[in-house]
Amino acid sequence: MSEEKKESLSNGVFAVLSEIHTFGTDAFLLYDFANIKHRESACDLCSGCGIIPLLMLRDRQNKPVTAVEIQEDACLLMKRAVDMSSLDGRLNIVNKDLKQIRDVFSAGSFDLLTVNPPYFPVGSGYDCEDEPHRLIRSELGCTLEDIVKQAAWLLRSGGRMCMCHRPERLADIICSMRENRIEPKRLRFVAKNEKSAPWLVLIEGKKDAKPSLTTEKTLYMNDDKELERIYGGYAN
Repeated sequence: MSEEKKESLSNGVFAVLSEIHTFGTDAFLLYDFANIKHRESACDLCSGCGIIPLLMLRDRQNKPVTAVEIQEDACLLMKRAVDMSSLDGRLNIVNKDLKQIRDVFSAGSFDLLTVNPPYFPVGSGYDCEDEPHRLIRSELGCTLEDIVKQAAWLLRSGGRMCMCHRPERLADIICSMRENRIEPKRLRFVAKNEKSAPWLVLIEGKKDAKPSLTTEKTLYMNDDKELERIYGGYAN
């Protein structure tokens, strides 16, 4: 394993990163967009170093959170973060291929699914030379369709799926959600500034819901007030 780095998320919660397993702006934006409720049972797919589950546990006091990640070294980073942050018993780390997740959980186990997935199809030109990076960046281990299909299994009726992705995959996302009874309900684009095209899309779908899609105000990355709200104590 490469050299590790401890990163404070504020309020006594830490993430542990490596050269391979780190996090970016999109994880914070997804966490904010998902707006987890205290009563919701939550599961994060493709968790990496566990940044989204750790943020969930930092900001709420009750139910444990589940993190599903295929790479063992990333799961070890999460375990170290749990120890450093005194979160023993609150983060359920599942080192499993998400395509096999039905062996672990029964249908309808969760109220909320979050996922920051690999963005690029295999052969799209964005592949990395080493396998760990390829699993993170490209759909080598799971496709968009795999993710949505398993999310539909894990969600209870009325449960929410929140995902961040590239805008060019939006049609694929919506089609896949509807094919799996997850109705797109909320959409937000993220752009560098008012003159730039969006580089990220945030989307929420609800299982077994009726059609009705709300498009929220675009988030501009030069909006300091909004970014301060999203990053919270971490920005300090």
